[in-house]
Amino acid sequence: MNKGLKLIALDQEQLTILSSLTQDSIIKADDIGYDKNSKRLAFLMNRYRHEESKSSRIRSALHFDYVDSIKFLGIDLGSSKDILVLLTIKFVTKSKPSGSIFLEFADNKSLTFNVENIEAFLTDIGESWVIPNKPIHGKD
Repeated sequence: MNKGLKLIALDQEQLTILSSLTQDSIIKADDIGYDKNSKRLAFLMNRYRHEESKSSRIRSALHFDYVDSIKFLGIDLGSSKDILVLLTIKFVTKSKPSGSIFLEFADNKSLTFNVENIEAFLTDIGESWVIPNKPIHGKD
């Protein structure tokens, strides 16, 4: 039995590591939620386990705190039929420690939100499962 990840990102360098571990995650648009009162944006995902030698996925939760405003591009929020594949997570500083976080998905879809500061949490849930193929990335 493999223990899952439980990570926190509090700066840009740690967010880059978290981005590399969540690349190729599959998210249904209806598994994205935002609570305006607590300023928390949360996702449930099937995360590809880049840290393992065997191709596998695990159910994971990713959430960001201190989120002010959110913008979606090409995402049908609330739809279980809109399947998103996460490519990267980026942070752009506005006035330290605040800035914008960009989640880029396949098919030119994206989610952007402003944060007071970086505070992101990744938690694996349950057991992983083996998948037949590793995600393939095209070469430029």
